[in-house]
Amino acid sequence: MEKQTKALRISALALFFTAVLIVACACATGRKKPAQPRIDVGALQKDLVAKLSGRTEIRSGVKLANRSSVENRQEARTYLMDLWESLGLEVQKQAYSAEGENIFAIIKAAKASDEYVIFGAHYDTSRVSPGANDNATGAAVVTAAAYEISRARPRSRNFIFVLFDEEERGLRGSKAFAQKLKDENLSVHSVHTIDQMGWDSDGDRAIELEIPYEGAMDLYQKAAKSLTPPIPILTTQEPGSDHSAFRKLGYRAVGITEEYRNKDTTPHIHKATDTFETIRFDYLKSTTDLVVKVLQALARKGE
Repeated sequence: MEKQTKALRISALALFFTAVLIVACACATGRKKPAQPRIDVGALQKDLVAKLSGRTEIRSGVKLANRSSVENRQEARTYLMDLWESLGLEVQKQAYSAEGENIFAIIKAAKASDEYVIFGAHYDTSRVSPGANDNATGAAVVTAAAYEISRARPRSRNFIFVLFDEEERGLRGSKAFAQKLKDENLSVHSVHTIDQMGWDSDGDRAIELEIPYEGAMDLYQKAAKSLTPPIPILTTQEPGSDHSAFRKLGYRAVGITEEYRNKDTTPHIHKATDTFETIRFDYLKSTTDLVVKVLQALARKGE
């Protein structure tokens, strides 16, 4: 009996160490974890716009009337940072003044690269507006694009996704972020910013590129033609948004918006009526699809 018991103990130990060895070998060979299921980007964007614009609570018991006051901008930042972290992004902050703070996430290239693509939007509003279109829609596109690019393979360039504070107070946030890039001497391929992307009364899905850098129009048109149906793209010389802050410091920059200069833009800008109910989410999705195509092309370093 004693010999039998001893044999069983030896056998059990052998099985245990065999299991340990199998696990160790699996780790050593770099076995990949199962891919995480994709999120519903459309649902994510609707929820984001609803929370930022005060249609639903941004946290228990709190709805935002605007994103202008210090307190409300902090509520928005906390929500956005938590959301980005839930998407797997490593969020950083740039406190450029006592009241102003940008948030951003860097997505590194698969192989070492010193080149960056910047994509951003402002998250603040004017004092009287809930800012569903201006600019919760822009924040929604940046968030969705960051999620998609974090999953994209290959990535031959680095990306920085950023949400600017205080655009409505003279582009303060984007000016501070542009200066940060300059101070850190980063090699920037191009800067893309988006502002107002929820109004499309004629249903043509058209967008405007504001003061596009050389090559930007071709890049966006190529992406637009790959979609069904293709998206019409117009160009303007409109300087009044975050892209201007980067251009002034010598960066290649382009702004993206609805038909602001071609008379199909929201009539609710900077008003209390800029609400969730005015947003065309099918239009927001089509522009998101376009932007993701553009950024994926830039990730391949062929553009």
